[in-house]
Amino acid sequence: MYSISERDMHIIVNGASFLASGGGGAVAMAKDVIANVVAFSPSVQVATLAEVADDQGLLVICGVGAPDAPNPDFKNSPGYGLQGLQQMSGRRFHYVLPIEVGAMNSMIPLLACAQLGLPFIDGDGAGRSVPQMSMSTYALQGFSTEYTLVVSEADQRYPLHPRDANAMEAQVRDIVSTRLANAGTVAAWPLTGAQARSEHAVVGGSLTLARSVGEAMAGANPLASVAAVIAGFYPAHGVMMRNGRVTAATNVVKDGFDVGVITVDDEAGMTVRLYFVNETLLATIDRDGSPLAFMLGPDLIGSMGVDGSPMTNSEIYNRFVSGDTVRVALMWVQALEAIRTPIMFFKYLTLLLEKFDTAPMAGYRFIDDAMELFDR
Repeated sequence: MYSISERDMHIIVNGASFLASGGGGAVAMAKDVIANVVAFSPSVQVATLAEVADDQGLLVICGVGAPDAPNPDFKNSPGYGLQGLQQMSGRRFHYVLPIEVGAMNSMIPLLACAQLGLPFIDGDGAGRSVPQMSMSTYALQGFSTEYTLVVSEADQRYPLHPRDANAMEAQVRDIVSTRLANAGTVAAWPLTGAQARSEHAVVGGSLTLARSVGEAMAGANPLASVAAVIAGFYPAHGVMMRNGRVTAATNVVKDGFDVGVITVDDEAGMTVRLYFVNETLLATIDRDGSPLAFMLGPDLIGSMGVDGSPMTNSEIYNRFVSGDTVRVALMWVQALEAIRTPIMFFKYLTLLLEKFDTAPMAGYRFIDDAMELFDR
């Protein structure tokens, strides 16, 4: 077990923003969460799954909503969520698990840890950010959703007993979008140490990975440095664009999601369009004006400024509409085996068609292994 400081948290947020595939919340908002964390405690302990006893309890704590929701506030609600689920379930939780890697959801669980003096697990449920809770390893493993709690900063509690992760996602999203101004905290998936260590249940080491990526982003050659870190964790990756210029961006909030399209061009005649529902679900590629290929989630499209600065879809959109010239580097990263399944590709495609009412990849060929297109 080790501790992370405020400085570590800022580095982790930067790295998590790249691993989030364009989503995971805005970095600026995550920095506000860090300030709230250290107001409770100057550091938080981090444990590996190997340190958890079989019968000890773990609980997933996460923020749910649109990254550009008005005035999202996370401070006390993660602690309320954990305490509330202990009361609902009659179980005691010794560790806190994040649902994903992302600027906000790598920090929000730390609030419960700092407030209640609990360790954070170095791991998550995807190895990336996910648009829906049902797209996590916890959902794929079929862990019980019988006890789920949505909670606000004012300690408004909405206990749920969904039959499965799909029902949980629908019920949580309805509460967050209709009653909580598109941002709320969720406590879910009470697990034992034995369950958490079962195959593909948790992506171990992802907090350490985010810190390594964040350190690489601050280096003299950020893209190459990040690619080297990625190569040690994910099955495959490829650099899509080294220096792309954002030429168009849209974003609207729909049912608690940020939904939009970002268009990026480079001097080599390549155009990449990122279709996002919080996270990038789909990337289409044109070369010299002709459709070439598309990549679909759960594979990641990591983005950052060409100088290594954090650059999620939210940051890209807000900077573009403010009139800034936005230059980004893009990388395709093959998702981990734990979530790269046929049902998960189907979930991403279904969500894409729900939110865009069309098939934006029509005329493009699907690339299952994008290394044939890009530099490694």
